[in-house]
Amino acid sequence: MIDVNFVGLFTVELLHKFFADQLCPDFIITPSDATTSSMNGHKMVVKQYQNKLYAGIQSTNGKPFMPVENGMQMTFFLTLKNPLFFNYTNLSSTFNTSQIYYFTNRNTNAINGKNFLSLPVSAYNSAVTYAPGDIAADGTGVTYRAIRSSSSGSPQALTASGYWAQVDDNGYVNSMDLLQFMQPVSTYAFTTAQTSANISVLGYNSATGLYTQPAITKTINFPGPTPSFPLDLSTLNPGKYSLTVNGTQQWIYVNSNLTGNTPFAVVDIFNAITPASCNLVDGTNTLLSPLYSIYFLNRATLWKYVLPVGKTGTISDTTGIFNFTSLANDITSATPIPLSNALLNFQLTINGTPFTPIPCADPTRFTYLTQAGDTYDCSEIYINY
Repeated sequence: MIDVNFVGLFTVELLHKFFADQLCPDFIITPSDATTSSMNGHKMVVKQYQNKLYAGIQSTNGKPFMPVENGMQMTFFLTLKNPLFFNYTNLSSTFNTSQIYYFTNRNTNAINGKNFLSLPVSAYNSAVTYAPGDIAADGTGVTYRAIRSSSSGSPQALTASGYWAQVDDNGYVNSMDLLQFMQPVSTYAFTTAQTSANISVLGYNSATGLYTQPAITKTINFPGPTPSFPLDLSTLNPGKYSLTVNGTQQWIYVNSNLTGNTPFAVVDIFNAITPASCNLVDGTNTLLSPLYSIYFLNRATLWKYVLPVGKTGTISDTTGIFNFTSLANDITSATPIPLSNALLNFQLTINGTPFTPIPCADPTRFTYLTQAGDTYDCSEIYINY
């Protein structure tokens, strides 16, 4: 008797450091139309449950009933359902809807026992200007968050505690994951009028793991200086590409099946021999059932506790991590504090009376505060004790 059942092909989990349990509930995950058709042909099923997407495939003795071919691509869209997401997430809050985050298991980003679908956080570079909230990694994969500005004129290494705060060794979503979304035919605008367009589009090269595979190479001559022209990318399969026009390069995402509102992110899962992160089955076609992770870092803000008029107080952190400065009836953190829906170990003392626990910052409301030349997001917490 043949035992046929469904076994996990892969799982994608969404994590967020804002939540006490780290589980991110902020997205709806749906497959593309092409992926739905491919799933039916491979006797696959996908189901989102809370923060995870489960993909299963009909199997016999741990092997897929229908072979999972090398190069198979499955595409999923992340649709954001929480309007407060950017308030407590360490990403730019001025999100450009013509851009899209792109996650894939082609990214080799395995650290801390997890396979991350985001690109690795860029290593610290003393020639780069960093602003509060920017992140950089050391040589061991540990991520740090900038708490003060630094630049090539006054570089501050990750060991400078007044400028950087250590986060941990997870692979967080970062600006490198953000691509320009391009329609199959779109208007390309030059910064200055041009008489021709030298176009180069490079796709993924499976032999090298780099985007060096020529996909489009052509030159368009115009009758005179032209400010823009129609760029035709309709021959490209859905995916990530490097686009260069007259020497200007940018990373793009193309998908002719995406119409209407652009989703927050695309997740591409491939089955391939290389890199190892794309191995959904081994050399004997046995299912490996990998778990992939997408991890969002929480935003950090200055916390300003506002006491009733006429009252003074102090705040202490029993863990010794954060310090506060008292001024009149305001008590403000000396450095940004990561937002969290878990209570922190702060003790408030008003006129000699201690209070604990005390409210944490609410991500629904921000102001701004300038400190040592930097402008920070500031969370005001009003105390009525």
